[in-house]
Amino acid sequence: MSSSAKRALRILEFVSDSDHPLGVTEIARVLSLAPATVFRSLDALSRADLVSRYQSSSRYVLGAAADRLCQSLIARFRIRELSLPYLRQLASVSGESTSLHVRLGWHSVRIASAPGTAEVTNTPAIGDTRALGDTYAGKVILAFLSSAEIARYRAWAQAHDRQAPEKDRDLRVVRKRGVALGRAEFGATGMKVAFPIRVGDAAIAALTIDGPVLEGPPDPDSRPFSDWLQIVTHLEFLAHAQPALFENPFAHIDPDTILMERP
Repeated sequence: MSSSAKRALRILEFVSDSDHPLGVTEIARVLSLAPATVFRSLDALSRADLVSRYQSSSRYVLGAAADRLCQSLIARFRIRELSLPYLRQLASVSGESTSLHVRLGWHSVRIASAPGTAEVTNTPAIGDTRALGDTYAGKVILAFLSSAEIARYRAWAQAHDRQAPEKDRDLRVVRKRGVALGRAEFGATGMKVAFPIRVGDAAIAALTIDGPVLEGPPDPDSRPFSDWLQIVTHLEFLAHAQPALFENPFAHIDPDTILMERP
């Protein structure tokens, strides 16, 4: 790959990671590139519709072609369509938006969602990609991997300056509870919750309720938690009955070469 192509991809990844539109000067400063070089790369990316100007300004966001590429990747997961009825049911009984996150290497990728009745303030986008140790969805997948795989994740996280659970006890607590909890945003009380989807003894995905629905550790026998768990269990039964439908379509590819990880 040419050096100009590598720079363009680096800029595209930076635009993808950003939570706000980016100008040439900011991109050049953060990536230590000449503004003229950044402008030429953005012009090439813009002609390919991979980036576009934000509301006709001089700042840039991802373009329609980048979104289509992301959607094409996500569509390869057959579990996406199969999970939607369960996500909608979980959203209906919890009142909050719900999501499906699948494991891709040492990352989790959000590939499906269903809206709840509660107001949504900060739901991640479809295609949002995070290291397993960075979110409650990823941690519930990580907790249900083998000890050997967890050790390999720790080594990968250290090499890539990513977060890993500080103690094995943290993952044991998740396994004992059967769920991982996440704090709600903007000072809201209550916790979000992630359920593992397992095939055999290993988690391949996580179903999450993306709003504050628990005030503390869950009681498996209490309602509505038992109702949520029943919905998740039904999807797990399907995974056990038809594991081929839940296979990772990118298992033959090194995920680190294709993912644009969100900060």
